[in-house]
Amino acid sequence: MGNDVVTQHYNNSRTGWNANETALTVANVRPHLRRLFTLPVDGQLYAQSLYVQGLAIPGKGTHNVVFVTSEGDSVYAFDADVAGAAIWHRTLVPAGESTVATADLAKCDNVGPKIGITSTPVIDRTTNLLYVVTKTKSSAGGVSSYHQRLHTLDLATGADKPGSPVEIAASIAGSGDGHDNTGHIHFNPLWQLNRPGLLLTQGAVYLAFGAHCDFGPYHGWILKYDVATLQPLGVFNTTPDLDPNTQVFRGRGGGIWQGGIGLAASNNGHIYLLVGNGPFDANTGGRDYGNTVLRLNPDLTIADSFTPYNQDGLNQHDTDLGSGGAMLLPPQPGAHTSLLVACGKEGTIYLVDRLNMGKYNGPNGPDRVVQSLHKAVGGIWGGPAYYHGPTGPFVYYCGTGDHLKAFALNNDKLSPATQTARTFSHRNRKASRLPASILTCYPDGADLLACLRFRGGHHPCRLLQCRRGRHRNRLGHRA
Repeated sequence: MGNDVVTQHYNNSRTGWNANETALTVANVRPHLRRLFTLPVDGQLYAQSLYVQGLAIPGKGTHNVVFVTSEGDSVYAFDADVAGAAIWHRTLVPAGESTVATADLAKCDNVGPKIGITSTPVIDRTTNLLYVVTKTKSSAGGVSSYHQRLHTLDLATGADKPGSPVEIAASIAGSGDGHDNTGHIHFNPLWQLNRPGLLLTQGAVYLAFGAHCDFGPYHGWILKYDVATLQPLGVFNTTPDLDPNTQVFRGRGGGIWQGGIGLAASNNGHIYLLVGNGPFDANTGGRDYGNTVLRLNPDLTIADSFTPYNQDGLNQHDTDLGSGGAMLLPPQPGAHTSLLVACGKEGTIYLVDRLNMGKYNGPNGPDRVVQSLHKAVGGIWGGPAYYHGPTGPFVYYCGTGDHLKAFALNNDKLSPATQTARTFSHRNRKASRLPASILTCYPDGADLLACLRFRGGHHPCRLLQCRRGRHRNRLGHRA
């Protein structure tokens, strides 16, 4: 594979670009790609698998290892090259507890039938530790309690490190949905869903949460923990003053889910994310940030934001921005050197200056961003990919019911370049069946790339081969 894969979408910028790939090429993938073997696991797989080369396993030699996490609350370390039993396997369900079932969640089945580990873990190669979030249920005297825990596991053995796990808990001042009548909102481990991939940066691990089927009470939460001690270091809530009695905001808690795309981070530790449906009143001094792109300081205070002019319409029609994740582009020439790409269910692509994001310019706009391409792609439940070859940089999106599309990036502007002949669609409109299109790119020779489109939920994975010629006029595919 050319290098370790230790975080969702390869890097903290979430570009999906594996520039160090050395084995796969369009020439050898087309005739030779095939399934080598299958390995059983104890639940559905929503998280991206991670990969570490040359890992020394006590008593078992050195292996290239794939780490797989399941909704059965299990973590598996498989040999990446040879079929067989797991090198090690941990089920992270404490004695007397179980995974959570859809019946516990008012029959919400956007994840299920059992719910355990949903988000992509993150690996710290300097310490050879894996960070992962679990969800479980306990019962006593006929009363059920729910738990989410952050574990730190040794890569070589799967053992919890000292001080691991910690129970995830948080509170924040607020008058919003689910408040305790004393001016506080508490993290709800039943309704909150840890969907975005975990983020590891500057000595801290960040967790983000949305909800199951917009049931609740719920809010968008980000929690920060020290990587060495797992002590909590910070809390952020997207909608602390959400009024649940306002009809349009019922089931609209500003969740952070991003189709599984992880929180993004720049080299200076700033955190970037997209917020889902929820109230927005930050322009009038409030603290609610529904349908907003946020830049947070490392201490989780707000540094900057962008909110589309039509945020209220996005909320009312359930076409929220937060179904997609943010991608941070590498430094670019021109007036805007630090750019971010964002897109949600509406299919409008936003090119945002990370140093001056534009905030909110009222219901009539215009949006103060570098560029917006209105409904340029089908709805996004996932994220884009980036590739830079001899002919320049490109951004790729594959929207629901749409073509896989390439956009050339030149002088701070995206322009449609080419697209596949076929479209890619989901089976029906049920929320749990909507695919998350997550692309990954790698170089092949002077001017080639390949993309994988991972389809979430109940859909199988699908491979696409994408070839872009020097004139940017050819983009093939193979399913």
